[in-house]
Amino acid sequence: DDPDAPVTTLSGGEKQSVTIARAMYFKAHVLILDEPTNQLSVKESKYVFDFVKSLKKQGVSNIFITHNIYQVFQVADRIMVLSHGRKIADLDSKQTSPEDISEMILKS
Repeated sequence: DDPDAPVTTLSGGEKQSVTIARAMYFKAHVLILDEPTNQLSVKESKYVFDFVKSLKKQGVSNIFITHNIYQVFQVADRIMVLSHGRKIADLDSKQTSPEDISEMILKS
């Protein structure tokens, strides 16, 4: 809540928000988020998801990298599945499920 607080004193979710805000300050058109909710609380993760969704509405593309399949469905329009560094699927998120994705990964 203190705009003058050093970044080192912020929570994990607040630090993620600062990182995203910095990218937006420089007018990024694509935001690459690598495990953005790793080690965040549920509340902090929700804050990051809400922020990513608001950026999406503003036309900012997001590449959201995560091992948590359920998180992908909260923010993604398209899902690209990688296994051992190789693309095994490129799907519309509305036409697949976490279970389908899990099965693809297990079979690869």
